[in-house]
Amino acid sequence: MSAPPPESVATGIGAAAAEAAARPLWGEVDLAAITHNVAHIRKRAGRPVRLLVPVKANAYGHGVEAVGRHLERLGVEGVATANVDEAVALRRAGVALRILMYGSQLPEGAAYLFAHGLTPTVYDRPGLAAVAGAATGGPVAVHVKVDGGFGRLGVRLDEAADLVRAVAAEPRVHLEGLYTHVPFDDVGQADWARRRLAAFAALVRDVEAEHRIEIAFAEAAASSALALNLPDDLNTLAPGHLLYGLCPVAGLRAEDLGFRPVLRALRARLIHVGRHRPGDDVPGAAGPPAARTGVVLIGADNGYGSPTGAAMLCHGVRCPVLSVTTEYTVIDLSAVDAAVGDEVTIIGAQGEDRITVDEVATATGAAGPGVWTMGLRNVPLRHEGAADSSHP
Repeated sequence: MSAPPPESVATGIGAAAAEAAARPLWGEVDLAAITHNVAHIRKRAGRPVRLLVPVKANAYGHGVEAVGRHLERLGVEGVATANVDEAVALRRAGVALRILMYGSQLPEGAAYLFAHGLTPTVYDRPGLAAVAGAATGGPVAVHVKVDGGFGRLGVRLDEAADLVRAVAAEPRVHLEGLYTHVPFDDVGQADWARRRLAAFAALVRDVEAEHRIEIAFAEAAASSALALNLPDDLNTLAPGHLLYGLCPVAGLRAEDLGFRPVLRALRARLIHVGRHRPGDDVPGAAGPPAARTGVVLIGADNGYGSPTGAAMLCHGVRCPVLSVTTEYTVIDLSAVDAAVGDEVTIIGAQGEDRITVDEVATATGAAGPGVWTMGLRNVPLRHEGAADSSHP
């Protein structure tokens, strides 16, 4: 016997409501907060700047297609990721923005990037040769990545000028950008960051003077440098964390710097309420089991794992997290009178209380709020604050 059509399953409540009831977990993404944060970044920069916004890790967990479309409406100059699947998804979603591919492809992958209108990064001679060989229909734009001291990826700073000369001598490519990455997560590393920013800025000035050009995208500063107002006179910023209302520097909160959280809430509905009695043989219980427990549909599969001292809000009351498995979290409902279907807030405001991303990141052992949201996955997202808000 064949399955009934979806509309018959949803009789009386509508297909969208039926889907929400079948998957009672969702994140609320505030695109209006991105609008505010983009404007605040430009204001905080104190000079005209171009923005190459990182949308890696599914736009830090906020939904790459919807975020990419919104950034295009806001007029940012480009987005960037190392994940070609995300870049292609943006193109298929109709995003025509410049998409910079951070170092990612093997040399033979250059043609695939060009087939999707993506801008490659080069940082060595074989990569340059491959990009040039795959170019068709005139010079293609490339960005040169410099290892400014982080030690991860890029041409050495003291060898960058030579690679730029090779790029300039290759008629099939055009040097559109020169960039580095100077990340830090502790105020004590700010002096190192100042030195590396200054050294890279000197390289940019030398390259522009030697070749009598102005590099369209010269970029070194990202959220850490912007949060601490480190000196920077380059024409491009790559604001990742701060654009999403997060701060990568320990001890600083993005909201205290004037930014708004983009992940407004992460919520679920109770799918089960359990009742327990003294003497129940509950594994791992140090004392009597909770009198009443609730189950919500979030777990390690969604990036929510092993919290210590975490809680969720139900009826405005903090309910301690008792256990987390692959797909479920069990919370202590002893202090509230709750029923199946009641809303539980994992992140966000409920009643007079609020749980922040920073709090959840600390409880789950993440290196920071941005790392935690990047790990958020398999959660339906509701994008609000834009004309074409989507509710996948």
